Amino acid sequence: AMTLTAGESTAASDTGGVVTVTAGKGADGTGGAVSISGGIGSNFTGGAVTVTSGVGTATSSGGVTVATADGGTACVSGNMVLKTGNADDGNTGSYTVTTGAATNGVAGGINMTVGTGDGGTGGAMTLTAGDTSAANAAGGSLDITAGSSTTSGAGGAVSISGGVGASGL
Repeated sequence: AMTLTAGESTAASDTGGVVTVTAGKGADGTGGAVSISGGIGSNFTGGAVTVTSGVGTATSSGGVTVATADGGTACVSGNMVLKTGNADDGNTGSYTVTTGAATNGVAGGINMTVGTGDGGTGGAMTLTAGDTSAANAAGGSLDITAGSSTTSGAGGAVSISGGVGASGL
């Protein structure tokens, strides 16, 4: 096993050490890549990769940011792909996005927003359920459900609205 740990702060208000992993700069070409992979399981499950922020024992936990860098002059920013792997003989993994439960507070929301642009049509957002080629099997379903109230409150609403153009259309 290999463990990489930054130093601990023993002072009351000091910050613990920082771990930084940076690939090399490409002087006239592409910069180096950083790759983090779990181990291969020859006869069993491969190793997992977990990225977790730090616990704040008296305050908030740390945040986790996964982002591509801004594009340079006359270039585009990098793409981001979050996907599960393919399966040759069995089911593929699921993809779950969820926020944690809150006690004496409000659970965090999930926001998915396409960025703005000024050089053409706005970016599209597509939600598509899975296809199937199995005989007599149905394609995947797409369900949109608002939250329920377990007390005397009302359930959440579902709203779908088209965009409004500058001319009001």
